[in-house]
Amino acid sequence: KKMAYKISKKKILITGATGQIGSFLIERLVKENAEIFAVGRNKNKLREIQSFVKSQKIKFLECDITNEKSIKKNSKFLNDIDFFVHLSSGYRFDSSNSMGSDHHTIEHDLKGTIKILKEFKNLKGILFASSVSIYGKPEYLPVDEDCSVNPNHFYGVGKFGAEKILQSFALKNKIPLTILRIAAVVGERDRSNQIIPICVNKALKNETINVNEKSSRDYIHIFDLVEFLIRAIKKNRNDIVNIGSGEKISAEKIIKKIIKLSNSKSKITYSKKTVGYDLICDISKAVKNFHYKPKYSIEKGILDEIKWYKNSQFL
Repeated sequence: KKMAYKISKKKILITGATGQIGSFLIERLVKENAEIFAVGRNKNKLREIQSFVKSQKIKFLECDITNEKSIKKNSKFLNDIDFFVHLSSGYRFDSSNSMGSDHHTIEHDLKGTIKILKEFKNLKGILFASSVSIYGKPEYLPVDEDCSVNPNHFYGVGKFGAEKILQSFALKNKIPLTILRIAAVVGERDRSNQIIPICVNKALKNETINVNEKSSRDYIHIFDLVEFLIRAIKKNRNDIVNIGSGEKISAEKIIKKIIKLSNSKSKITYSKKTVGYDLICDISKAVKNFHYKPKYSIEKGILDEIKWYKNSQFL
């Protein structure tokens, strides 16, 4: 039986460190006594990790991975990294499927991933945050890891391209690589422009909310996801795993829950635009290989987002 990878005192590099997943993961890794190197583009936009940087519990590397000079500036730190957690994405959610978004995706997810990998000299493991969006419209439900990959927008294309780049690097250097194909994440610090934060924002202002698609999605609470990431780092194994709740919920149900949980007076309107498709994860591999068991409900996730939005600078 393989020994668990010891996190304590290990030099762990995290891209996307100031994002929702990155900031919560850092909180956990600090408790695990890891030596954390957090990568972000702007030292003035540290958000929730600011206190850790100020108290020198973690080292912040101001680094744009699409820029060779920026990477070279940090290479003395990168050369010594033990474990690489790659969370960041070059995708701009606001521009969805616009042609501007593909440029960021190629520069960051593909070229940026290659550039940063070149700097590692001592790596013992990689964990990559991919997405269930790489499946596109799935051939069958629930989606397991053998389902064919057919991304239908740039975000999924970028994630799948990065998976391939990391796989060839890991194989060549005999380093374990865990790829997590993650469902939609729900909970605090969600700054995306996905359905839940958009509708929470509208509900808190009592604005009308429009339902324009019939599709259902799988959601994972940020706390369940971070718990899983810690397990995956400790396991440090070659694997591709879907991670969600294994349950589906429709856009309409989500909106109704948001209105109810925020005591909103928002009205719902329905438009005929019923594009979209269902996507639910088969999480049996996560359960079997990582003893994963989701603890938190979608209701808790929505409530957490509502509370966070009320208390944050967004409104």
